[in-house]
Amino acid sequence: MGIAFFTILGVEKCLNLGFRPEVAAIMGMFSAVMGGVIRDTLTNEIPILFRKEVYASACLAGAVVYLTLDYFGLDRDTNLLGSIALIIIIRLVAVKFKLNLPILK
Repeated sequence: MGIAFFTILGVEKCLNLGFRPEVAAIMGMFSAVMGGVIRDTLTNEIPILFRKEVYASACLAGAVVYLTLDYFGLDRDTNLLGSIALIIIIRLVAVKFKLNLPILK
């Protein structure tokens, strides 16, 4: 759940600072993902970002949905709930059904 909140908060912060939507989506994803990387590094584990799991992709999808709904003028609260819910649902489905991304070799 944390990655969903940090993704959307990162997107909103970038938009409020005047950055373009493309930059806001990437920065929202980074703000969510890098917290987990720091946590895993400090606990001496392989960061979840470097495994096969659907992690950053879910954040990016939620950020794009947030920006799209914002562009079309959906009210902020509904947009926040919908975008955060999408990220959580993508992660839950990926974990439940063991959906993974291919690893580059």
